[in-house]
Amino acid sequence: MTCDRTGFGSGGAGMDAIPSGHGDVAPAGGLGPLARARVRSLLTGSIFAMAVLVYLGDRETTLVAAVGTVAGTGLVVFFGEAYAGLLSASLASVRAVPWTEVRDELGASSAAAAPGVLAGGILLLVDLAGSTVQTGIDIALWAGVLTLTVCSVLEGRGSHRPLPVRIAAVAGSVLLGIGIIVLKAALH
Repeated sequence: MTCDRTGFGSGGAGMDAIPSGHGDVAPAGGLGPLARARVRSLLTGSIFAMAVLVYLGDRETTLVAAVGTVAGTGLVVFFGEAYAGLLSASLASVRAVPWTEVRDELGASSAAAAPGVLAGGILLLVDLAGSTVQTGIDIALWAGVLTLTVCSVLEGRGSHRPLPVRIAAVAGSVLLGIGIIVLKAALH
């Protein structure tokens, strides 16, 4: 049996078989393999959405173009995550990938689209409030920092790592997000 990126076993055993010795058993109160896959997809989607927002922040753009670009990127990241996970599962298996694994992969990968779609929603709400696209981009970037932070806290709560290491991981996520915002400011 082998493991794909979500930690699920492939090779005919189905989704319920979690291979031993691979660290995929959730600690008491921790995150299981599917939850970890969702958090990973959410982090990936957040970083891509923030990168697109940085790009848009350096350009004069319309609301429609900005929403379409950031939400569209979220959907592309979802399809890329789903394709990579399903291809990985099918290459590692001698049998057809079970429907339950396909369903769970699509569910985990859908988290990658959420940050881009949410950023598009933020841009629309800020526009409805009468502010500029650039203000919406700034607010969406800070929402990205919040998402990175929350994901790091969730991951840290589900690990057996020492508290200082978990705090450092959260601080690293905050610094990554702020670094992206500083990059946008430097480019603009």
